[in-house]
Amino acid sequence: MTTPQIKAVMSFVAGAGINPAEMYWFDLSGMIGDQDKADLEPLMTYKPPFEKNMVVWRGHTRNSPDYAAMMMVVGSDPEEGVVVSMWKGVVGARPYKMPIMFYRITNGQIQYGGVGENEQDVEKGIAELILATLGCWYRGLAGFTTAYKPEAKQTFTNRRKIAQGKTPTYDWHTITIGPTHQKQEHQGGTHASPRLHDRRGHLRNLRTGKKVWVKSCKVGNAELGTVFHDYKIIATEERST
Repeated sequence: MTTPQIKAVMSFVAGAGINPAEMYWFDLSGMIGDQDKADLEPLMTYKPPFEKNMVVWRGHTRNSPDYAAMMMVVGSDPEEGVVVSMWKGVVGARPYKMPIMFYRITNGQIQYGGVGENEQDVEKGIAELILATLGCWYRGLAGFTTAYKPEAKQTFTNRRKIAQGKTPTYDWHTITIGPTHQKQEHQGGTHASPRLHDRRGHLRNLRTGKKVWVKSCKVGNAELGTVFHDYKIIATEERST
């Protein structure tokens, strides 16, 4: 099963007419807080692991004991540009939608700007908040990560709901990604022929010491079935337990 915060945001997203099964879901709750400083260095090294990602968070801030945020990240190549949409606010109230922005890496520099008809500039403070959240997410992807990917259950009731424009119920597959010495969760099938699944974008350390980025891709045999992955970021203090 997925996390409570992902379930809550998934309902909001589905109500807005967005298919949650088109995205990979990440829960940052417990990993970032009000005291975190902006760390943009991960943006120079890491990239979004998939083309469509949804990052959610719930915790406390200096001004609220129960605050939440969600961030949709579209694009997997910062050199071409990554689009970020973010909502935040007190739990129970209508979330505040922040300006849609993009960022890209050009000649070793982070560039950002607004997206939309007017393409208005994004205030520096807002842009840094969004970029800092991205940086925190990227840091988490380098360590322990649990991911969630929904799939609409193939039932008569769901087919009827979908035909009526209603939100279906979902099955979830969850996988925890740990340090390189940890074994990955078995994907089904044999080692030579696993079930079809998505391999997330990730950094690979070559024998020469050089680091290269490996793009996300589909691997495995579809005839053996399909596995859907989704992600939760585990806080630092949880990793040592």
